[in-house]
Amino acid sequence: MTSRTGTIHVELEGRGPLTLRESDYVASGGEASVYKAHGTSVKLYTDSKKMRRDGTAEKIKLLKVLRHPFIMAPEGIVRDAQGHEIGIYMPYAEGEPLPRVFTNAFWQRESFDIAHASTLVERMRDTVSFAHSNGAVMVDGNELNWIAQTRVKNGPEPRTIDVDSWAIGKFGATVVMPSIRDWHTKGFTKNSDWFTWGVVTFQLFTGIHPYRGTRDGYERNELERRMKDKVSVFAPRVHLNASVRDFNTIPPALRSWYEAVFEKGERTIPPSPFDKGIAAIAPSARTYRAVVTATGQLVFEKLFEVTGDPVLRVWPSGVVLLASGKMFDIRSKRIISVGQSHGAEIVKVPWGWLIGDWMNGKPTFSFVDDRTLQRQSLPFQLVGHRFMRFENRMFLATDDALVELEVLSVGHDLLSIKQSTPILAPRATTWFDGVGVQKAFGATFMILPFDDNACTTIRVKELDGIELVTAKAGTRFVAMVGLNYQSGTYQKYELTFTADYRSYTVWSGHTDSSDLNIAILPKGVCATIVKDGELSVFVPTNGQVHRVLDRQIATDMHLGNWEDLVVYVYGGALWKLQMK
Repeated sequence: MTSRTGTIHVELEGRGPLTLRESDYVASGGEASVYKAHGTSVKLYTDSKKMRRDGTAEKIKLLKVLRHPFIMAPEGIVRDAQGHEIGIYMPYAEGEPLPRVFTNAFWQRESFDIAHASTLVERMRDTVSFAHSNGAVMVDGNELNWIAQTRVKNGPEPRTIDVDSWAIGKFGATVVMPSIRDWHTKGFTKNSDWFTWGVVTFQLFTGIHPYRGTRDGYERNELERRMKDKVSVFAPRVHLNASVRDFNTIPPALRSWYEAVFEKGERTIPPSPFDKGIAAIAPSARTYRAVVTATGQLVFEKLFEVTGDPVLRVWPSGVVLLASGKMFDIRSKRIISVGQSHGAEIVKVPWGWLIGDWMNGKPTFSFVDDRTLQRQSLPFQLVGHRFMRFENRMFLATDDALVELEVLSVGHDLLSIKQSTPILAPRATTWFDGVGVQKAFGATFMILPFDDNACTTIRVKELDGIELVTAKAGTRFVAMVGLNYQSGTYQKYELTFTADYRSYTVWSGHTDSSDLNIAILPKGVCATIVKDGELSVFVPTNGQVHRVLDRQIATDMHLGNWEDLVVYVYGGALWKLQMK
Protein backbone atom coordinates (compact mmCIF):
# COMPACT_ATOMS: atom_id res chain seq x y z
CA MET A 1 0.00 0.00 0.00
CA THR A 2 1.29 3.47 -0.85
CA SER A 3 1.46 5.83 2.12
CA ARG A 4 -0.72 8.91 1.76
CA THR A 5 0.78 10.88 4.62
CA GLY A 6 4.21 12.25 5.46
CA THR A 7 7.01 12.89 2.98
CA ILE A 8 7.06 10.63 -0.09
CA HIS A 9 10.13 10.26 -2.33
CA VAL A 10 9.31 9.26 -5.89
CA GLU A 11 10.95 9.05 -9.30
CA LEU A 12 9.22 10.54 -12.35
CA GLU A 13 9.92 8.65 -15.56
CA GLY A 14 11.99 10.91 -17.81
CA ARG A 15 12.15 13.64 -15.17
CA GLY A 16 14.02 12.35 -12.14
CA PRO A 17 13.47 12.39 -8.37
CA LEU A 18 10.73 14.38 -6.65
CA THR A 19 9.76 14.81 -3.01
CA LEU A 20 6.05 15.05 -2.18
CA ARG A 21 5.04 16.67 1.10
CA GLU A 22 1.73 16.83 2.93
CA SER A 23 1.36 20.46 1.81
CA ASP A 24 1.40 19.20 -1.83
CA TYR A 25 -1.67 17.00 -1.28
CA VAL A 26 -4.69 17.93 -3.44
CA ALA A 27 -7.32 15.21 -3.28
CA SER A 28 -8.13 11.52 -2.83
CA GLY A 29 -10.50 9.37 -4.84
CA GLY A 30 -11.61 5.78 -4.58
CA GLU A 31 -8.33 4.40 -5.83
CA ALA A 32 -5.66 7.10 -5.71
CA SER A 33 -4.37 10.30 -4.15
CA VAL A 34 -3.28 13.36 -6.15
CA TYR A 35 -0.47 15.77 -5.33
CA LYS A 36 0.67 18.99 -6.98
CA ALA A 37 4.37 19.84 -7.14
CA HIS A 38 6.11 22.33 -9.45
CA GLY A 39 3.18 22.52 -11.87
CA THR A 40 2.91 18.73 -12.12
CA SER A 41 0.04 16.54 -10.97
CA VAL A 42 1.20 13.26 -9.42
CA LYS A 43 -1.38 10.48 -9.02
CA LEU A 44 -0.41 7.70 -6.59
CA TYR A 45 -2.54 4.58 -6.51
CA THR A 46 -3.67 3.28 -3.14
CA ASP A 47 -3.13 -0.29 -4.32
CA SER A 48 0.38 -0.35 -5.76
CA LYS A 49 -0.34 -3.69 -7.51
CA LYS A 50 -3.22 -2.19 -9.52
CA MET A 51 -0.96 -0.80 -12.22
CA ARG A 52 0.58 -4.17 -13.00
CA ARG A 53 -2.83 -5.91 -12.97
CA ASP A 54 -4.37 -3.33 -15.31
CA GLY A 55 -1.36 -2.92 -17.61
CA THR A 56 -1.34 0.81 -16.86
CA ALA A 57 2.22 1.35 -18.14
CA GLU A 58 1.21 0.06 -21.58
CA LYS A 59 -1.92 2.24 -21.58
CA ILE A 60 0.09 5.33 -20.63
CA LYS A 61 2.28 4.83 -23.69
CA LEU A 62 -0.84 5.13 -25.85
CA LEU A 63 -2.19 8.17 -23.98
CA LYS A 64 1.16 10.01 -23.99
CA VAL A 65 0.77 10.77 -27.70
CA LEU A 66 -2.38 12.86 -27.03
CA ARG A 67 -0.47 16.14 -27.17
CA HIS A 68 -3.04 18.93 -27.06
CA PRO A 69 -3.00 22.14 -24.99
CA PHE A 70 -6.42 21.36 -23.51
CA ILE A 71 -5.77 17.70 -22.65
CA MET A 72 -3.94 16.91 -19.40
CA ALA A 73 -2.65 13.58 -20.71
CA PRO A 74 -0.31 11.37 -18.64
CA GLU A 75 3.36 12.04 -19.32
CA GLY A 76 4.95 9.08 -17.59
CA ILE A 77 5.13 6.53 -14.80
CA VAL A 78 5.90 7.28 -11.15
CA ARG A 79 8.08 4.82 -9.20
CA ASP A 80 8.98 4.49 -5.56
CA ALA A 81 12.51 4.24 -4.12
CA GLN A 82 12.57 0.50 -4.91
CA GLY A 83 11.64 1.12 -8.56
CA HIS A 84 8.08 -0.18 -8.25
CA GLU A 85 5.38 1.44 -10.37
CA ILE A 86 3.05 3.32 -8.01
CA GLY A 87 1.45 6.04 -10.11
CA ILE A 88 1.47 8.40 -13.08
CA TYR A 89 2.15 12.10 -13.61
CA MET A 90 0.72 14.77 -15.90
CA PRO A 91 0.43 18.59 -16.15
CA TYR A 92 -1.60 20.21 -13.37
CA ALA A 93 -4.79 21.96 -14.49
CA GLU A 94 -5.41 25.36 -12.90
CA GLY A 95 -8.81 27.03 -13.13
CA GLU A 96 -12.45 26.73 -12.12
CA PRO A 97 -14.27 23.38 -11.96
CA LEU A 98 -16.80 23.60 -14.76
CA PRO A 99 -19.93 23.30 -12.53
CA ARG A 100 -19.09 26.68 -11.00
CA VAL A 101 -19.13 28.25 -14.44
CA PHE A 102 -22.68 26.95 -14.91
CA THR A 103 -24.02 29.27 -12.20
CA ASN A 104 -25.66 32.65 -12.73
CA ALA A 105 -23.57 33.94 -9.84
CA PHE A 106 -20.39 33.20 -11.80
CA TRP A 107 -21.74 34.77 -14.99
CA GLN A 108 -22.72 37.90 -13.08
CA ARG A 109 -19.56 38.18 -10.98
CA GLU A 110 -17.15 37.58 -13.88
CA SER A 111 -19.16 39.39 -16.61
CA PHE A 112 -19.18 36.02 -18.39
CA ASP A 113 -21.48 36.08 -21.41
CA ILE A 114 -22.71 34.04 -24.35
CA ALA A 115 -19.60 34.93 -26.39
CA HIS A 116 -17.35 33.57 -23.64
CA ALA A 117 -19.52 30.45 -23.36
CA SER A 118 -19.38 29.90 -27.13
CA THR A 119 -15.59 30.14 -27.15
CA LEU A 120 -15.29 27.68 -24.29
CA VAL A 121 -17.77 25.26 -25.89
CA GLU A 122 -15.96 25.41 -29.24
CA ARG A 123 -12.66 24.59 -27.55
CA MET A 124 -14.29 21.71 -25.67
CA ARG A 125 -15.61 20.48 -29.03
CA ASP A 126 -12.11 20.66 -30.49
CA THR A 127 -10.79 18.67 -27.51
CA VAL A 128 -13.27 15.82 -28.00
CA SER A 129 -12.63 15.78 -31.77
CA PHE A 130 -8.88 15.53 -31.17
CA ALA A 131 -9.35 12.60 -28.78
CA HIS A 132 -11.53 10.78 -31.30
CA SER A 133 -9.13 11.40 -34.18
CA ASN A 134 -6.39 9.76 -32.11
CA GLY A 135 -8.36 6.63 -31.29
CA ALA A 136 -9.53 7.58 -27.77
CA VAL A 137 -13.04 7.65 -26.29
CA MET A 138 -13.49 9.83 -23.21
CA VAL A 139 -16.39 7.70 -21.83
CA ASP A 140 -16.97 9.77 -18.65
CA GLY A 141 -16.55 13.37 -19.79
CA ASN A 142 -18.78 14.69 -16.99
CA GLU A 143 -18.51 18.27 -15.76
CA LEU A 144 -16.14 17.35 -12.91
CA ASN A 145 -13.60 16.20 -15.49
CA TRP A 146 -13.42 19.65 -17.10
CA ILE A 147 -11.58 22.68 -15.73
CA ALA A 148 -12.20 26.17 -17.16
CA GLN A 149 -9.60 28.89 -17.35
CA THR A 150 -11.84 31.93 -17.74
CA ARG A 151 -9.39 34.80 -17.31
CA VAL A 152 -7.35 34.11 -20.44
CA LYS A 153 -6.50 36.97 -22.79
CA ASN A 154 -7.73 35.15 -25.91
CA GLY A 155 -10.92 33.88 -24.31
CA PRO A 156 -11.73 31.03 -21.92
CA GLU A 157 -9.97 27.71 -22.35
CA PRO A 158 -10.90 24.22 -21.12
CA ARG A 159 -8.68 21.59 -19.55
CA THR A 160 -9.82 17.98 -19.47
CA ILE A 161 -8.55 15.80 -16.64
CA ASP A 162 -8.73 12.14 -15.55
CA VAL A 163 -7.43 11.21 -19.01
CA ASP A 164 -6.01 7.92 -17.72
CA SER A 165 -9.62 6.67 -17.41
CA TRP A 166 -10.27 7.08 -21.17
CA ALA A 167 -10.73 4.08 -23.46
CA ILE A 168 -7.94 3.60 -25.99
CA GLY A 169 -6.62 0.60 -27.91
CA LYS A 170 -7.47 -2.60 -26.06
CA PHE A 171 -8.09 -0.68 -22.86
CA GLY A 172 -11.78 -0.10 -22.25
CA ALA A 173 -13.71 1.78 -19.55
CA THR A 174 -16.86 1.02 -17.61
CA VAL A 175 -17.37 3.84 -15.08
CA VAL A 176 -19.63 6.74 -16.05
CA MET A 177 -21.66 9.29 -14.12
CA PRO A 178 -25.39 8.47 -14.59
CA SER A 179 -26.38 12.06 -15.39
CA ILE A 180 -24.28 12.15 -18.59
CA ARG A 181 -24.74 8.54 -19.69
CA ASP A 182 -26.17 7.90 -23.14
CA TRP A 183 -28.90 5.39 -22.37
CA HIS A 184 -29.75 5.05 -26.07
CA THR A 185 -26.32 4.00 -27.34
CA LYS A 186 -24.94 0.54 -26.74
CA GLY A 187 -21.56 0.67 -25.02
CA PHE A 188 -19.22 3.65 -25.04
CA THR A 189 -18.53 5.16 -28.44
CA LYS A 190 -17.81 8.45 -30.14
CA ASN A 191 -21.58 8.99 -30.32
CA SER A 192 -21.97 8.53 -26.55
CA ASP A 193 -19.08 10.96 -26.05
CA TRP A 194 -20.90 13.59 -28.09
CA PHE A 195 -24.10 13.03 -26.12
CA THR A 196 -22.11 13.60 -22.91
CA TRP A 197 -20.49 16.70 -24.41
CA GLY A 198 -23.98 17.94 -25.28
CA VAL A 199 -25.28 17.49 -21.73
CA VAL A 200 -22.31 19.30 -20.22
CA THR A 201 -22.18 22.19 -22.70
CA PHE A 202 -25.95 22.71 -22.57
CA GLN A 203 -25.56 23.33 -18.83
CA LEU A 204 -22.79 25.79 -19.60
CA PHE A 205 -25.10 27.79 -21.88
CA THR A 206 -28.28 27.58 -19.78
CA GLY A 207 -27.38 26.66 -16.19
CA ILE A 208 -29.63 23.57 -16.18
CA HIS A 209 -29.33 19.89 -17.12
CA PRO A 210 -31.28 19.14 -20.34
CA TYR A 211 -33.52 16.68 -18.47
CA ARG A 212 -34.27 18.87 -15.45
CA GLY A 213 -37.16 21.19 -14.70
CA THR A 214 -40.49 19.78 -13.57
CA ARG A 215 -43.17 18.00 -15.59
CA ASP A 216 -46.38 16.30 -14.59
CA GLY A 217 -45.94 12.55 -14.43
CA TYR A 218 -42.33 12.67 -13.27
CA GLU A 219 -40.86 13.12 -9.82
CA ARG A 220 -38.16 15.76 -9.43
CA ASN A 221 -35.45 13.14 -8.84
CA GLU A 222 -36.37 10.90 -11.79
CA LEU A 223 -33.51 12.05 -14.00
CA GLU A 224 -32.68 8.63 -15.44
CA ARG A 225 -36.30 7.96 -16.37
CA ARG A 226 -36.60 11.33 -18.11
CA MET A 227 -33.40 10.60 -20.07
CA LYS A 228 -34.61 7.15 -21.13
CA ASP A 229 -38.03 8.57 -22.13
CA LYS A 230 -36.35 11.47 -24.04
CA VAL A 231 -38.44 14.03 -22.14
CA SER A 232 -36.06 16.98 -22.16
CA VAL A 233 -36.45 20.67 -21.37
CA PHE A 234 -37.67 21.09 -24.94
CA ALA A 235 -40.73 18.91 -24.29
CA PRO A 236 -44.19 20.47 -23.81
CA ARG A 237 -45.34 21.35 -20.28
CA VAL A 238 -41.86 21.40 -18.72
CA HIS A 239 -41.70 24.06 -16.02
CA LEU A 240 -38.46 26.03 -15.68
CA ASN A 241 -37.53 28.82 -13.28
CA ALA A 242 -36.59 32.30 -14.44
CA SER A 243 -33.00 31.62 -13.38
CA VAL A 244 -32.59 29.31 -16.40
CA ARG A 245 -30.77 31.29 -19.06
CA ASP A 246 -32.67 31.87 -22.31
CA PHE A 247 -32.34 28.98 -24.76
CA ASN A 248 -32.63 31.45 -27.63
CA THR A 249 -29.19 32.87 -26.81
CA ILE A 250 -27.61 29.55 -27.81
CA PRO A 251 -26.17 29.78 -31.36
CA PRO A 252 -29.01 28.58 -33.68
CA ALA A 253 -27.29 25.60 -35.35
CA LEU A 254 -26.13 24.23 -32.03
CA ARG A 255 -29.50 24.86 -30.40
CA SER A 256 -31.18 22.79 -33.11
CA TRP A 257 -28.60 20.03 -32.56
CA TYR A 258 -29.35 19.99 -28.82
CA GLU A 259 -33.07 19.50 -29.43
CA ALA A 260 -32.49 16.77 -32.01
CA VAL A 261 -30.16 14.90 -29.65
CA PHE A 262 -32.08 15.27 -26.37
CA GLU A 263 -35.64 15.08 -27.65
CA LYS A 264 -35.42 12.93 -30.79
CA GLY A 265 -32.47 10.66 -30.02
CA GLU A 266 -30.30 11.69 -32.98
CA ARG A 267 -26.56 11.03 -32.69
CA THR A 268 -24.33 13.21 -34.85
CA ILE A 269 -21.23 15.33 -34.49
CA PRO A 270 -22.31 18.76 -33.17
CA PRO A 271 -21.86 21.93 -35.21
CA SER A 272 -19.56 24.66 -34.02
CA PRO A 273 -21.15 27.46 -31.96
CA PHE A 274 -19.68 29.76 -34.61
CA ASP A 275 -21.28 27.91 -37.52
CA LYS A 276 -22.91 30.57 -39.69
CA GLY A 277 -24.55 28.11 -42.03
CA ILE A 278 -28.31 27.92 -42.47
CA ALA A 279 -29.93 25.96 -39.69
CA ALA A 280 -33.49 25.26 -38.73
CA ILE A 281 -34.44 27.47 -35.82
CA ALA A 282 -36.08 25.47 -33.07
CA PRO A 283 -39.24 26.84 -31.44
CA SER A 284 -38.84 29.18 -28.53
CA ALA A 285 -37.95 27.51 -25.25
CA ARG A 286 -41.08 26.44 -23.41
CA THR A 287 -40.52 27.99 -20.03
CA TYR A 288 -43.55 27.85 -17.75
CA ARG A 289 -43.36 29.85 -14.54
CA ALA A 290 -45.51 29.83 -11.47
CA VAL A 291 -48.57 32.07 -11.58
CA VAL A 292 -49.47 33.20 -8.09
CA THR A 293 -51.57 35.88 -6.51
CA ALA A 294 -49.63 38.80 -5.07
CA THR A 295 -50.11 39.15 -1.34
CA GLY A 296 -48.98 42.76 -1.10
CA GLN A 297 -46.55 41.86 1.70
CA LEU A 298 -43.39 42.86 -0.19
CA VAL A 299 -41.87 46.19 -1.21
CA PHE A 300 -39.37 46.30 -4.13
CA GLU A 301 -37.21 49.45 -4.10
CA LYS A 302 -34.40 50.30 -6.49
CA LEU A 303 -31.39 51.49 -4.49
CA PHE A 304 -28.65 52.01 -7.03
CA GLU A 305 -28.12 52.03 -10.80
CA VAL A 306 -25.60 53.46 -13.23
CA THR A 307 -26.69 53.42 -16.88
CA GLY A 308 -24.36 51.31 -19.00
CA ASP A 309 -22.35 50.07 -16.01
CA PRO A 310 -24.14 47.13 -14.38
CA VAL A 311 -23.80 46.13 -10.76
CA LEU A 312 -21.87 42.85 -10.40
CA ARG A 313 -21.64 42.38 -6.63
CA VAL A 314 -22.83 43.79 -3.35
CA TRP A 315 -21.04 43.43 -0.01
CA PRO A 316 -22.58 43.41 3.48
CA SER A 317 -20.65 46.63 4.17
CA GLY A 318 -22.91 48.49 1.72
CA VAL A 319 -20.52 48.67 -1.24
CA VAL A 320 -21.27 47.59 -4.81
CA LEU A 321 -18.84 46.67 -7.59
CA LEU A 322 -19.68 47.76 -11.13
CA ALA A 323 -18.56 46.10 -14.35
CA SER A 324 -16.17 49.03 -14.94
CA GLY A 325 -14.28 48.23 -11.72
CA LYS A 326 -15.73 51.17 -9.78
CA MET A 327 -16.79 50.65 -6.17
CA PHE A 328 -19.68 52.75 -4.83
CA ASP A 329 -20.79 53.24 -1.24
CA ILE A 330 -24.57 52.79 -1.45
CA ARG A 331 -25.42 54.97 1.54
CA SER A 332 -23.52 58.06 0.37
CA LYS A 333 -23.61 57.28 -3.41
CA ARG A 334 -19.88 58.07 -3.55
CA ILE A 335 -17.19 56.40 -5.65
CA ILE A 336 -14.70 55.01 -3.17
CA SER A 337 -12.39 53.19 -5.60
CA VAL A 338 -11.80 52.59 -9.31
CA GLY A 339 -9.98 49.95 -11.33
CA GLN A 340 -10.84 47.00 -9.10
CA SER A 341 -10.84 43.47 -10.48
CA HIS A 342 -13.75 41.04 -10.21
CA GLY A 343 -11.74 39.16 -7.59
CA ALA A 344 -11.56 42.10 -5.18
CA GLU A 345 -12.93 42.02 -1.63
CA ILE A 346 -13.84 44.90 0.68
CA VAL A 347 -14.82 45.31 4.34
CA LYS A 348 -15.76 48.36 6.41
CA VAL A 349 -13.34 49.35 9.16
CA PRO A 350 -14.03 52.02 11.84
CA TRP A 351 -12.65 54.91 9.82
CA GLY A 352 -12.91 53.71 6.22
CA TRP A 353 -12.67 50.62 4.01
CA LEU A 354 -10.07 47.88 3.60
CA ILE A 355 -9.80 46.65 -0.01
CA GLY A 356 -8.00 43.49 -1.09
CA ASP A 357 -7.25 42.85 -4.75
CA TRP A 358 -4.79 41.06 -7.03
CA MET A 359 -1.87 42.30 -9.10
CA ASN A 360 0.16 39.82 -11.16
CA GLY A 361 -1.22 37.00 -9.04
CA LYS A 362 -0.19 38.58 -5.73
CA PRO A 363 -2.50 40.10 -3.10
CA THR A 364 -2.49 43.87 -2.69
CA PHE A 365 -4.21 45.93 -0.01
CA SER A 366 -5.34 49.51 0.28
CA PHE A 367 -7.22 51.71 2.74
CA VAL A 368 -9.80 54.35 1.76
CA ASP A 369 -10.58 57.08 4.29
CA ASP A 370 -14.35 57.50 4.62
CA ARG A 371 -14.09 61.27 5.17
CA THR A 372 -11.63 62.32 2.46
CA LEU A 373 -11.91 59.25 0.17
CA GLN A 374 -8.12 59.33 -0.08
CA ARG A 375 -6.67 55.93 -0.85
CA GLN A 376 -3.33 54.61 0.38
CA SER A 377 -1.53 51.33 -0.23
CA LEU A 378 -0.92 49.09 2.76
CA PRO A 379 2.33 47.13 2.45
CA PHE A 380 1.98 43.50 3.47
CA GLN A 381 4.63 40.86 2.88
CA LEU A 382 2.63 37.71 3.53
CA VAL A 383 2.11 35.60 0.38
CA GLY A 384 -1.45 34.38 -0.17
CA HIS A 385 -3.48 32.78 -2.93
CA ARG A 386 -7.15 33.49 -2.08
CA PHE A 387 -9.25 36.02 -0.18
CA MET A 388 -12.03 34.75 2.06
CA ARG A 389 -14.54 37.16 3.55
CA PHE A 390 -16.94 36.24 6.34
CA GLU A 391 -19.61 38.92 6.75
CA ASN A 392 -17.52 42.06 7.42
CA ARG A 393 -14.22 40.28 8.18
CA MET A 394 -11.31 39.94 5.72
CA PHE A 395 -9.13 36.82 5.51
CA LEU A 396 -6.22 35.73 3.33
CA ALA A 397 -5.51 32.04 2.65
CA THR A 398 -1.78 31.29 2.60
CA ASP A 399 0.13 28.07 2.03
CA ASP A 400 -0.35 26.98 5.64
CA ALA A 401 -2.95 29.18 7.36
CA LEU A 402 -6.10 31.26 7.13
CA VAL A 403 -5.08 34.74 8.28
CA GLU A 404 -7.54 37.40 9.45
CA LEU A 405 -6.51 40.97 8.65
CA GLU A 406 -7.21 44.26 10.40
CA VAL A 407 -6.19 47.88 9.94
CA LEU A 408 -4.39 49.55 12.82
CA SER A 409 -3.75 53.27 13.18
CA VAL A 410 -0.56 54.09 15.06
CA GLY A 411 0.31 57.48 13.68
CA HIS A 412 -0.45 56.06 10.23
CA ASP A 413 -2.51 53.13 8.96
CA LEU A 414 -0.99 49.64 9.07
CA LEU A 415 -2.26 46.25 7.96
CA SER A 416 -1.88 43.67 10.71
CA ILE A 417 -2.64 40.00 11.42
CA LYS A 418 -5.51 39.70 13.87
CA GLN A 419 -5.46 35.88 14.10
CA SER A 420 -4.10 32.88 12.19
CA THR A 421 -5.71 29.44 11.84
CA PRO A 422 -3.43 26.60 10.61
CA ILE A 423 -4.53 24.67 7.50
CA LEU A 424 -3.57 21.01 7.25
CA ALA A 425 -3.98 20.58 3.48
CA PRO A 426 -4.01 24.00 1.74
CA ARG A 427 -4.13 22.65 -1.83
CA ALA A 428 -7.08 20.44 -0.88
CA THR A 429 -9.07 23.40 0.48
CA THR A 430 -11.62 25.31 -1.59
CA TRP A 431 -12.70 28.77 -0.42
CA PHE A 432 -16.26 29.95 -0.78
CA ASP A 433 -18.29 32.87 0.60
CA GLY A 434 -17.40 32.82 4.31
CA VAL A 435 -16.29 29.19 4.53
CA GLY A 436 -13.46 26.88 3.48
CA VAL A 437 -14.10 23.23 2.57
CA GLN A 438 -11.21 20.82 2.90
CA LYS A 439 -11.03 17.33 1.41
CA ALA A 440 -8.21 15.84 3.47
CA PHE A 441 -7.34 12.22 2.69
CA GLY A 442 -10.93 11.21 2.01
CA ALA A 443 -12.54 13.17 4.85
CA THR A 444 -14.36 16.50 4.58
CA PHE A 445 -13.76 19.39 6.98
CA MET A 446 -15.13 22.94 7.16
CA ILE A 447 -13.09 25.96 8.19
CA LEU A 448 -15.53 28.46 9.72
CA PRO A 449 -14.99 31.89 11.29
CA PHE A 450 -17.50 32.73 14.02
CA ASP A 451 -18.13 35.22 16.86
CA ASP A 452 -15.90 38.32 16.59
CA ASN A 453 -12.47 36.75 16.53
CA ALA A 454 -12.80 32.95 16.44
CA CYS A 455 -12.29 30.33 13.74
CA THR A 456 -12.80 26.58 13.91
CA THR A 457 -12.31 23.44 11.82
CA ILE A 458 -15.09 20.87 12.03
CA ARG A 459 -15.50 17.42 10.46
CA VAL A 460 -18.58 17.11 8.18
CA LYS A 461 -18.97 13.47 7.18
CA GLU A 462 -22.20 14.14 5.25
CA LEU A 463 -20.14 15.86 2.54
CA ASP A 464 -17.76 12.95 1.94
CA GLY A 465 -18.01 12.02 -1.73
CA ILE A 466 -19.70 15.32 -2.63
CA GLU A 467 -18.02 17.85 -4.91
CA LEU A 468 -19.17 21.24 -3.62
CA VAL A 469 -19.90 23.80 -6.31
CA THR A 470 -20.94 26.77 -4.21
CA ALA A 471 -21.38 27.61 -0.53
CA LYS A 472 -22.27 30.57 1.65
CA ALA A 473 -21.85 30.96 5.40
CA GLY A 474 -23.34 33.26 8.01
CA THR A 475 -23.82 33.20 11.75
CA ARG A 476 -24.27 29.53 12.79
CA PHE A 477 -25.40 28.56 9.28
CA VAL A 478 -23.93 27.32 5.98
CA ALA A 479 -25.85 26.66 2.74
CA MET A 480 -24.22 24.64 -0.04
CA VAL A 481 -24.85 23.00 -3.40
CA GLY A 482 -22.79 19.96 -4.37
CA LEU A 483 -22.61 17.32 -7.07
CA ASN A 484 -22.95 13.69 -6.03
CA TYR A 485 -20.76 11.69 -8.37
CA GLN A 486 -22.52 8.39 -7.69
CA SER A 487 -25.92 9.70 -8.80
CA GLY A 488 -24.82 12.62 -10.99
CA THR A 489 -27.36 14.86 -9.26
CA TYR A 490 -26.99 18.23 -7.58
CA GLN A 491 -28.00 18.40 -3.95
CA LYS A 492 -28.49 21.27 -1.56
CA TYR A 493 -27.18 21.05 2.01
CA GLU A 494 -27.91 23.31 4.98
CA LEU A 495 -25.92 23.05 8.21
CA THR A 496 -27.05 24.78 11.41
CA PHE A 497 -24.46 24.97 14.20
CA THR A 498 -24.72 25.21 17.94
CA ALA A 499 -23.53 28.47 19.52
CA ASP A 500 -20.07 27.00 20.25
CA TYR A 501 -19.80 25.39 16.78
CA ARG A 502 -19.07 21.97 18.34
CA SER A 503 -22.00 20.24 16.65
CA TYR A 504 -24.58 20.80 13.92
CA THR A 505 -27.78 19.57 12.34
CA VAL A 506 -27.99 18.95 8.61
CA TRP A 507 -30.73 19.09 5.98
CA SER A 508 -30.33 18.00 2.37
CA GLY A 509 -32.55 17.88 -0.68
CA HIS A 510 -32.52 17.74 -4.49
CA THR A 511 -32.02 20.87 -6.57
CA ASP A 512 -32.21 21.40 -10.33
CA SER A 513 -29.03 23.44 -10.74
CA SER A 514 -25.74 24.33 -9.11
CA ASP A 515 -26.94 27.85 -8.27
CA LEU A 516 -27.36 28.99 -4.67
CA ASN A 517 -29.59 32.04 -4.25
CA ILE A 518 -29.70 33.07 -0.60
CA ALA A 519 -29.18 36.06 1.67
CA ILE A 520 -27.87 35.34 5.20
CA LEU A 521 -28.31 38.31 7.54
CA PRO A 522 -26.06 38.96 10.57
CA LYS A 523 -29.08 38.73 12.89
CA GLY A 524 -29.57 35.08 11.85
CA VAL A 525 -32.46 35.45 9.40
CA CYS A 526 -32.17 33.96 5.89
CA ALA A 527 -34.06 34.66 2.69
CA THR A 528 -34.00 32.39 -0.35
CA ILE A 529 -35.75 31.99 -3.69
CA VAL A 530 -35.96 28.39 -4.83
CA LYS A 531 -38.82 28.72 -7.30
CA ASP A 532 -40.49 31.59 -9.10
CA GLY A 533 -43.26 33.34 -7.20
CA GLU A 534 -42.11 32.35 -3.70
CA LEU A 535 -39.76 33.92 -1.17
CA SER A 536 -38.83 31.81 1.86
CA VAL A 537 -37.76 33.64 4.99
CA PHE A 538 -36.44 31.37 7.74
CA VAL A 539 -34.43 31.32 10.96
CA PRO A 540 -32.15 28.24 10.95
CA THR A 541 -31.55 28.23 14.71
CA ASN A 542 -35.23 27.88 15.68
CA GLY A 543 -36.77 26.37 12.55
CA GLN A 544 -39.23 29.20 11.88
CA VAL A 545 -40.20 29.47 8.19
CA HIS A 546 -42.40 32.04 6.48
CA ARG A 547 -43.24 31.73 2.78
CA VAL A 548 -44.43 34.75 0.85
CA LEU A 549 -46.15 34.32 -2.53
CA ASP A 550 -45.75 37.19 -4.96
CA ARG A 551 -45.71 37.07 -8.76
CA GLN A 552 -42.84 39.58 -8.85
CA ILE A 553 -40.52 37.15 -7.07
CA ALA A 554 -38.25 35.29 -9.52
CA THR A 555 -35.21 33.06 -9.31
CA ASP A 556 -33.14 35.45 -11.46
CA MET A 557 -33.14 38.00 -8.60
CA HIS A 558 -29.63 37.44 -7.17
CA LEU A 559 -29.96 37.82 -3.41
CA GLY A 560 -27.44 39.34 -1.02
CA ASN A 561 -27.42 41.54 2.04
CA TRP A 562 -26.48 45.04 3.10
CA GLU A 563 -26.08 44.68 6.84
CA ASP A 564 -29.52 43.38 7.94
CA LEU A 565 -31.31 44.37 4.74
CA VAL A 566 -32.14 41.84 2.01
CA VAL A 567 -30.98 43.22 -1.33
CA TYR A 568 -30.73 41.74 -4.80
CA VAL A 569 -29.13 42.43 -8.17
CA TYR A 570 -31.48 42.41 -11.15
CA GLY A 571 -31.14 44.00 -14.57
CA GLY A 572 -27.79 45.54 -13.65
CA ALA A 573 -29.27 47.47 -10.71
CA LEU A 574 -29.34 46.94 -6.95
CA TRP A 575 -32.74 46.59 -5.30
CA LYS A 576 -34.01 46.29 -1.74
CA LEU A 577 -36.59 43.65 -0.81
CA GLN A 578 -38.58 44.36 2.32
CA MET A 579 -41.66 43.06 4.10
CA LYS A 580 -44.39 45.65 4.70
